[in-house]
Amino acid sequence: MFMSPQVSLAVGILLMVLGISFFYKSAIAGIRGSMAYWAGFLPLTIISPFLIHLPSRKNSLVKTTEGMWVHIVMAPAFFALGFFCFLAGAEYTGLPAVEATNTALSGGKAGHPLLTFNKSSGFAFPVLIRSSPSLTRIMQTHIGLDSKNELVPRNNGSLEEAIQKQ
Repeated sequence: MFMSPQVSLAVGILLMVLGISFFYKSAIAGIRGSMAYWAGFLPLTIISPFLIHLPSRKNSLVKTTEGMWVHIVMAPAFFALGFFCFLAGAEYTGLPAVEATNTALSGGKAGHPLLTFNKSSGFAFPVLIRSSPSLTRIMQTHIGLDSKNELVPRNNGSLEEAIQKQ
């Protein structure tokens, strides 16, 4: 996607403002455990927490929900969206945000980048490609528990049968 420097700057500033809004939503969701949603048509209700960025009026369909699930699920989701929106916006404006993030995440050591950004294709995560053989090996490792110490039997029998055999 080839765009002029002025358009790139405008898109970058817009993405950075959107990132700041998501950071604010993350702070509110993480500290207070509340978030706004639209109580209208169900498919839009599901994605509405990610679309609402302005305060609601008195008689609107925008409602507020609270709960522990907002702390656990929505605060990290808003933070991740804010982080990537802000990084992309900074890259569109010409700031070296991804390079600085890679330096910070790698502890100041030069080496392979953890994430990359391209204006035409977006984000890429080379660290996942490099670590996939190790993760596969870890996930396929069997612990080798004694059959008497297992909580759920491996055979197709019931738990009661396994308890009676002991």
